Amino acid sequence: MRALDFFLVGAPMLLGGSLLAAFLLRVWKGRSISRSMNAYRSAHERLTEGLLAKRLLRFPGGCLVSSLRHWAFAELFALLVFLAVISGNRSASGLARATAAAALLGSGAAWISFRRAAREALRSVQRDLPVACFLFSLLLESGMGASSALQETSGSIPEGPLARELGELVRSRTLGVPRGESIERSRRRVPVEDYRLFLNHVLQGERLGIGLSRSLRELSAKMLERQGHRAETIAQQAAVKMLFPLVFFIFPAVFLIILSPVILGLWGRLAG
Repeated sequence: MRALDFFLVGAPMLLGGSLLAAFLLRVWKGRSISRSMNAYRSAHERLTEGLLAKRLLRFPGGCLVSSLRHWAFAELFALLVFLAVISGNRSASGLARATAAAALLGSGAAWISFRRAAREALRSVQRDLPVACFLFSLLLESGMGASSALQETSGSIPEGPLARELGELVRSRTLGVPRGESIERSRRRVPVEDYRLFLNHVLQGERLGIGLSRSLRELSAKMLERQGHRAETIAQQAAVKMLFPLVFFIFPAVFLIILSPVILGLWGRLAG
């Protein structure tokens, strides 16, 4: 390594590594691993909130993503890209290219992973909503109030985006936020039509004072019926999706296995 490359690349990397090691030792000194993970989680949650507030992550369901797997995957991928590029060229220009490539590809990986997580969150809300709606109607029939029934529903359904969103509605009510305002915020965060219908039923029940249990039970039945129709549609599409691998991968292998004795026999006769 030349002296210029050492001063431009080696010295900054050595200084940066030393500062990073000192920072990690200072952070982990007297802290457990769980507290460090909580600090990592809170930092990335603030980063996600900032990106959503600036509309840099503009796709439906971004507010529902709480897992850090997409950030960890993107950061690991960016580190691997940086190491792969810098290993081929350790000069100052190589360091600049490695940094640019790691930042660009890492940002793309984070965006793709975050978008996939948002889609999974929306599908999870759509899947758990009929059960939550039916349970909410049962609790209302038992004589429980709307806020208490909503809180009990959020704690009884499987943990996920819908449970967190219903819990957020309960917390907003506890903090004194008007029900209409909290429901409108939740409607903007969760762009699912069935969830909006559920919120409309709850809001109309509180404003007009009508019974919610029967209407919610009918809504739950309709949502379950629509889910059954979607499952049938997906099952019907499976045959079409399997056509390509059958024709191009499975059928040639089957024909080769069946006809191989005939082909080998003909080849032996022609060669003899």
